[in-house]
Amino acid sequence: GGGGGGAGGGGGGASEETRLSRVWFEATATLALPPAAAKSAKELPQDEIDAKEAVAAKALEERLLSNDKQASKGAGSADSKWLKLVRQSGTANDKIAAATVQVTEDPVANLRALESLLALVEKARVKGGKRGAAQAVAALQELFRDALLPPDRKLRYFSEQPLASSAAAPHERKRLLYWHVEDLIKRAYTRFVNALDALSRDPLPVLKDKSTKAAYELLRSRPEGERALLSILVNKLGDPQRRTASNAAHLLLELLGEHPAMKKIVAREVESFSFRRGVGLKAQYYATVLLNQIPLSHSAEGEKLAAQLVEFYFSLFQILHKRSKEETEAKDAGGPDGGSAADAAAKEKKRWRDGGKGSGGGGRGGGGGGGA
Repeated sequence: GGGGGGAGGGGGGASEETRLSRVWFEATATLALPPAAAKSAKELPQDEIDAKEAVAAKALEERLLSNDKQASKGAGSADSKWLKLVRQSGTANDKIAAATVQVTEDPVANLRALESLLALVEKARVKGGKRGAAQAVAALQELFRDALLPPDRKLRYFSEQPLASSAAAPHERKRLLYWHVEDLIKRAYTRFVNALDALSRDPLPVLKDKSTKAAYELLRSRPEGERALLSILVNKLGDPQRRTASNAAHLLLELLGEHPAMKKIVAREVESFSFRRGVGLKAQYYATVLLNQIPLSHSAEGEKLAAQLVEFYFSLFQILHKRSKEETEAKDAGGPDGGSAADAAAKEKKRWRDGGKGSGGGGRGGGGGGGA
């Protein structure tokens, strides 16, 4: 993130004295309000929030116009010629590479390029869109991880910023601009995570694997969108393909190796998945094996987690015992008139064991893992 007057000077007429990093969250930190002013900021009525956001949106518009002018001045450079050529006639892969370069170099000026990458991922279900989506997933995962998401904090919506104190330090307009950019990036990231969730259920294995791996990489490295990303990984424990379910368990254990503080959160999520309606026996097996491999400690937290896991095992055993008992009773009831009931019970047992493989291929809501 080299210093760049372009990112700093485009606040829409603000003074040039503060040279800002092109890494937007570093620029935001430079423009941060004094802690006392930020803490004492009262909540504003909606019309005042809207007015400040309009100022920020206008500043961003001016920033983009200024950037377009500079780009047209440098239209003769080799880089500009390459970008223009790629946009007009490049392959999908070239266009993704060009958009990635633009967003990495100056995210604030290239939010439109970010939008084009998001559109590729969201159009995966359109005919012929899957190849582009697979390429865009990898590009967006790296962009969000390496250029767009702060490593040490979650993002805020514009309305969550200390707006009432926005003028408590110089460069208010520039500050509002960066708060607006943060809001746009947070919304873009939510869209990306939602797209990963949809792609993780795609029948095409390459899309399923890429989106699951991207969810893991982002969950491992950045705090934003933690809950939704964890849900994607846990849901894959119920995937009808054994390799995918096994890989999800492996990734979750890797995550806990890197972030031991997440043990309780991950255990709770896996437990709630196991008791979800429609989750098959195979998925419950993967979930239980995973929980059994979580390393425990002798600390107070470790003891609490151990008690939580024991409670889960007993609850699961009770449910499985009850289900098995019901099946045995249905089988025993099979006489001259009960044959069909026994057959139905046998079919149900097979469907339940396979996680719905025989009824709808383990799709969402079927026995294949409750949303896998």
